[in-house]
Amino acid sequence: MNREIFPLMLAGVLLTGNTAGHAEEETLPDYRHYLQAGYQVAYVLPMNDFIKGENAAGEPITSMHAARIELGWQTTGAKRWHQIWNYPSFGIGLTKVDYFNDREVGMPGAVYGFVSLPVKRWERWTLSIAPGFGLSFGWKPFDPVTNPYNQSIGAYKAAFIDINTHFTYYVNPHWDFILGLPAYHFSNGGTKNPNNGFNQIGPMATVRYKFEAAPREFRHWDDIPAFRKNDELIVLGSWGLRNVAFDPAQYDPELERTYGRVWFSVTTLSAAWMRQTSHMSKWGVGVDIVSDESTKAQIDAGEGHVAERDISGFDQARIGIFGAYEFVIQRLSILGNLGYTVRQKGFDGQLPRLYQRLGFKYHFTDHWFAGLNVRFKEFSSADHLEWVIGYRHRFGRKH
Repeated sequence: MNREIFPLMLAGVLLTGNTAGHAEEETLPDYRHYLQAGYQVAYVLPMNDFIKGENAAGEPITSMHAARIELGWQTTGAKRWHQIWNYPSFGIGLTKVDYFNDREVGMPGAVYGFVSLPVKRWERWTLSIAPGFGLSFGWKPFDPVTNPYNQSIGAYKAAFIDINTHFTYYVNPHWDFILGLPAYHFSNGGTKNPNNGFNQIGPMATVRYKFEAAPREFRHWDDIPAFRKNDELIVLGSWGLRNVAFDPAQYDPELERTYGRVWFSVTTLSAAWMRQTSHMSKWGVGVDIVSDESTKAQIDAGEGHVAERDISGFDQARIGIFGAYEFVIQRLSILGNLGYTVRQKGFDGQLPRLYQRLGFKYHFTDHWFAGLNVRFKEFSSADHLEWVIGYRHRFGRKH
């Protein structure tokens, strides 16, 4: 063979791969990196009287604006799972928010992690959903004397939960333009009351700079294996703190300051049967057994102390059943539960029977995982945080 022709043929094989899917010969980085900055204006949902106008300013809090900066890692197609999950990206971010009422609300910010999940791709446009979770800071929380109207936030720090639906336009190999509609929630997870939270939604414009030149098309694998459905049994334990506090509309502020910060341990044992129907989705049902020390307590305004009922042992437990969904990305799962308490004792009206759960978990081995959930009531108010450790047993394997 001609010595000049052989190197050209070899280069062609390395660049184009072959139809059997042995594209491992092509060298690609696992990720490309980007930096993006955005500006948002949003409508604040009137979820409580403070936001509706019962505040020192005497005006409703109807709008806010915010700025964000995010550092991201974009998958390239170097691995098969990149294509299975439609080439997602993930990253960390910082946002700063202004509610135009820094006297009572402060100027909060948040640090968070996010994952951007493409739903549909066209030639230059991509529709994605990007959930994020993090910690916010810089609030001016409720105080019965200095800030008595703020029923939304009771602590200097709060959780940040974000669902950002956005369209990305590919401008060129280094630049993207993004139009999004983030909807997000601030609350302290029930660790300190009052805790009605802030909820808002509004448009955001973002510019992205890609440090490494990125093509419009991603590397494609032709030998993606078919998914085999499988089942798993999950057993987990979680722990958190639940705060019981005075309602300042009903009790003397000085009494609230003295006795209104009482925390109770909440321990949950859960079991669930999950069926994974695709690479991305799990569905299931489960049961919660909750030991909540606050079920035996209430604050007695007349006596100025925490009164306790004679509830102990199994009488202190709540039992709930729930439906579960998990969005799976390799070892990470983003989860949502909708549950109903079938048994509870305690003071009348203490907790609604319908409850919700939103969180994430990470499998650090094939069997063991850890995570963090927020348990909600009334779909908008966080009741408490759940720090989770769990074990799963699989029946069948994923291919």
